[in-house]
Amino acid sequence: MTILDQAIGRTYSDTISQARSDYDSHGYTVDPFLMLETQRMGGAFTVNIPYRCLLPKGLEGLLVTGLGISVHRDAVTLVRMQACIQNQGYAAGWPAPAAREATPLLRAIDVRGLQRKLVELGYLPEEVLEQGEVQPLSREAIAQAVREAPGNYRAAALVHFHSAESLPLVREAFASSEGQQRYIYAVMLAMLFGDETGADAIVERVRAAEKWDEGWNYWGMGQSGDALSPLDKAIVALGMARARKAAPVILEKVELLDAESDFSHHRAVVMALERLGDRAAAPALAALLRKPGMAGHVHDTIAAAKTHDAEYARYVNTVHTRRESLRELFLARALYRLGDHQGIGEATLRAYAADLRGHLARHAKAVLEEQQQPARRAKKGSSSCCFGVRRLIAAFGVRRFIAALRLGRFQRPQSGRKRRSVAALQRVAPHPKNALPCGNDGFCPAAGPSRERVTR
Repeated sequence: MTILDQAIGRTYSDTISQARSDYDSHGYTVDPFLMLETQRMGGAFTVNIPYRCLLPKGLEGLLVTGLGISVHRDAVTLVRMQACIQNQGYAAGWPAPAAREATPLLRAIDVRGLQRKLVELGYLPEEVLEQGEVQPLSREAIAQAVREAPGNYRAAALVHFHSAESLPLVREAFASSEGQQRYIYAVMLAMLFGDETGADAIVERVRAAEKWDEGWNYWGMGQSGDALSPLDKAIVALGMARARKAAPVILEKVELLDAESDFSHHRAVVMALERLGDRAAAPALAALLRKPGMAGHVHDTIAAAKTHDAEYARYVNTVHTRRESLRELFLARALYRLGDHQGIGEATLRAYAADLRGHLARHAKAVLEEQQQPARRAKKGSSSCCFGVRRLIAAFGVRRFIAALRLGRFQRPQSGRKRRSVAALQRVAPHPKNALPCGNDGFCPAAGPSRERVTR
């Protein structure tokens, strides 16, 4: 289940539970739909939860309930209330005996029968029995949604939900509109479709900003809704559209950042620059990490954690350490992915790989693995066997190698016979005393600890 499913009020043929809540995320969101310049997702929502969301892919005989159901992290907000989860657990308890009596497969139970039982108990409204799968909108309905999207989150969700049909209509709306409406369509094209059509309008908006606007920071439990400022959204949109021409204006804003800047501003430039992939941004990110208060927020020991938390120890929800550490980690990640500068990105990631906070450590390790895996594969391919031509020439000299080659003494190593080529070469000529070792430590995998052993 995605945030789009919830925003459009999607119905299902197998709804077995409903959840009710307002959208209080308590943290930043990641779905592009929630980064649009539209009406906020305010008010109370009723969300249909289908039986399929409780069935883990690839597993039979198991139902998953509560926060473990198949739901996007931004959509958890509307299905996480305690009473709703308890009701969902009650509904999930009914399929087990039904499956035992009629079919051994939980995927094959009579879902409509289960719905009727839940309606009889007053657990589900009767209308659920008449609901089916969401049907595609007509072209006229999609065009109407495109016209309403700049000021209506539900219309924007419908546009995104029908992306293939909506894209040409949004382009037309951008071309025919003016002012703020034109700008909103430009951001919509970038955010929802990765389309660069309106990039120039967004670049000009970013360039015109002489300073950063009010951003977003972690602060206790009162946050919900937008996690990006208008300027943040513009910068992220340029990244989503992969508008490489935007890199210079984004870097101008990077120069204005420091440890006192809002968390969302740092996050916005990281998101944009990573997507743009412009390695020329690396020095600017390294310079930002060098500014006072920007680095050194790793909690690799209990003592370090206590030191970082000391200033706010009297508060239950100390959020400054989360903000500072995530900021440093994100910037280091972007720096490393863009080629690094003076090893600052890699050094920071390696420090966080030892952080006591497992989620940060795992993330740092995963980023390091992104770059190390190709190098490891290349290294393995180039030096996995010292029977290669270059190694043999280095060990035995060009003339002896050619002589063995002409005599047909080399054969492709077979399983359990990996010393065949070396043994064949030994029959051609004695081992030269001044030959270079196969490895820097004098160890040749095929020959043993030293070349003298092979010669003997």
